[in-house]
Amino acid sequence: MTLGNGRALPRAAGTVVVGAGPAGAVVAARLVEAGEEVLLLEAGPDFGSFIGGGWPSELLDPTLMPVADFSWNYLSACQHGVPDMALQRARVMGGCSSHNGAAAVWGHRADYDAWAVENPGWSAADLEPLFHEVSARLRVHVAPEAWLTPFHRAVLAAAAEAGYPIIPDLSSLDPEFGFAIGPVNIDPMTGARWNAAFAYLDPIRDSPRLRIAADTLVDRLTLDGARVTGLEVVGPDGPVRIAAERVILAGGAYGTPLILLRSGIGPADEVRAAGIAPVHDLPGVGRNLQDHPALGIPYRPCPEAVAMMDAFVAAGGLPREEGTIGLARSSRCAGPYDLHLYPVASRPVAGQGWRFTIAAAVMAPRSRGTIRLNPASPRDPEAAPVIDTNYLSDPEGYDLDALTDAFLLARELSAQPTMQAMLQEELAPGPAVSTCEEIRAWLLHNAVHDYHPAGTCRMGPASGRENVVDASGRVHGLDGVIVADASIMPFVTLANTNIPTFVGAEKIARDLVGQVATG
Repeated sequence: MTLGNGRALPRAAGTVVVGAGPAGAVVAARLVEAGEEVLLLEAGPDFGSFIGGGWPSELLDPTLMPVADFSWNYLSACQHGVPDMALQRARVMGGCSSHNGAAAVWGHRADYDAWAVENPGWSAADLEPLFHEVSARLRVHVAPEAWLTPFHRAVLAAAAEAGYPIIPDLSSLDPEFGFAIGPVNIDPMTGARWNAAFAYLDPIRDSPRLRIAADTLVDRLTLDGARVTGLEVVGPDGPVRIAAERVILAGGAYGTPLILLRSGIGPADEVRAAGIAPVHDLPGVGRNLQDHPALGIPYRPCPEAVAMMDAFVAAGGLPREEGTIGLARSSRCAGPYDLHLYPVASRPVAGQGWRFTIAAAVMAPRSRGTIRLNPASPRDPEAAPVIDTNYLSDPEGYDLDALTDAFLLARELSAQPTMQAMLQEELAPGPAVSTCEEIRAWLLHNAVHDYHPAGTCRMGPASGRENVVDASGRVHGLDGVIVADASIMPFVTLANTNIPTFVGAEKIARDLVGQVATG
């Protein structure tokens, strides 16, 4: 049941799930399926079920990434990279699964086995069945090569020319160095981006055990001693206090720590300095922020390539921006791979033509950033936070070295004969930037994020000073509150965080359902 049309927010609920993105949708669905009553709160709009036909076309179309629409409009405070860079996170039912590139890769088993060293139950062997289940729910598939744009077919040929093996499938925990057609969570029948709301909430929308409250912003948690007793929210009709037996936070790597900090839960000195009474000192809240630092080298396509792209679209082809993914190694790589190469074909917009970009990202970054409350309006849940990704700042210099290597590999790919037949000129930074020193200087001012924030409520044992939750997502030292989103990742995965976030939420949900079953 979706609240609206005059139906007021309840003043009490058993379980409240905050955020209806990948994590929140998964947890809400699994609890409802297990017989629990759930109130699901979402700060953005709810467009109903997929079959209801109310979703905006741009949120369904996987050839678009409308990240500026239905967004929180966060900005980066990092001193490296593009100044005041937009850090878009979705504010809509389904969360970022409603506007992302639908890349459905798993990462590498080394990620999860390393998580499990301090977090039992999170090994690759433990999680692999959940990866298969999530992929089935999200209708993940690998498109045949014939479905790729002419640009991405050229990418595969150029990758082979550059010596990369062609990988059959990245839906695996054992991917190897090479290039592949990227698996996607796109419904093969309708061509729609199959988001968390369609996959997990649509099957239970008619359940009397589920209540969905959209356009409802969570301000803070309420506590009685060391127990969370509910929430203060701002709904369509104004502020409301909701009592709850249990609150599950799924606001993402930015949203979840902000709720905790506004509640007085976090580094005590920092909370106090913001004018908020600290109620629970947890130094790790808002720390350990990670994302994959990335770059993009844009090219103007040659007229023949433009004609091929136009013909492809005219024939009914699906012009997805990202059709292929390459797994590569930097000169400092100590694992199976540490770079992603993801060539992008951007469709024409008003006054512009096609643009091809060789993009790349560092998948095992060592720099760590922070998210903090807005010092001017720390109590305002709508105030822009201070997000410092702290890119390319690790003392060992690994991140900048790896991103420099990624730049060189992107140029190497573009220099292959098949790609040269598609490209007319490099638009930025251009041939004037050629030495490693020049490339590094350019990256320090032009690195971008990869839409994969993680780690700001780090999972680990209570003995770790900056750990925030245990292996079941329970906040250390508090009862009645659990975190289930990408903020709990100890370190970001060797993959887009799309599928790993779903899988992590499935793991948390199963722990919760097990607790209910055992009383």
